[in-house]
Amino acid sequence: MPGFTTLQQRQQQLIRKALNGGIWIAANSAAAPTSLTTGATSDPAALPVGYTDVGYITKDDGASWSRDMDTSDTTSWGAFEPTRRDITSDVTNLKFTMQETKKTSLELYYGVDLGAVVPDITTGEVAFNQATSNVTIYRRFFAIMADGVGADAVYIGRFCPRMSVTTVDDQAWTDGSELQYPVTGTAFVDPTLGYSVRHFFGGPGWKAQLEAAGFDDGS
Repeated sequence: MPGFTTLQQRQQQLIRKALNGGIWIAANSAAAPTSLTTGATSDPAALPVGYTDVGYITKDDGASWSRDMDTSDTTSWGAFEPTRRDITSDVTNLKFTMQETKKTSLELYYGVDLGAVVPDITTGEVAFNQATSNVTIYRRFFAIMADGVGADAVYIGRFCPRMSVTTVDDQAWTDGSELQYPVTGTAFVDPTLGYSVRHFFGGPGWKAQLEAAGFDDGS
């Protein structure tokens, strides 16, 4: 009989960590990214025009994804478990905390569009009103994480073509920590693209381990 370890198919090199990363946003009218990497070297591809980096985000939380699924069960006489289960809701959320005070973080946190706001020509002061009506602003969100460097680099991306900020957490003004802008975005299905989340996996390290990851490398 084979030993237990011979039955196992464990591959340490496939364990991934998000050692670096970022989140980019764009207007809902911006082009959707078609790829994460480019060329034979699988380097990161340039982002479409109009995408802006939200900047530094807190290290402990990073980009925190959640997926909430609801189901509806059908029960039958004489059956001790549901005889049918249907998924009725599948919602993806992205939570992150921005550390830079700038136009992008202010727009996301306060639910406004500051495109028409002009700083005072003399003082440079910027002022705007917090939203007073329930106007939902949809944007494109593209989050990318990196594991490894050089030839070992693996990039994993999630693109949400129609996401809106649905929750903001408290903001503390203290001398003990930086000013933070914690938000949670909810992904919705884009009516044109037909999806709410698109997943990308790439990079030279990923390319080198396609077979190990269970994909046909085409060779």
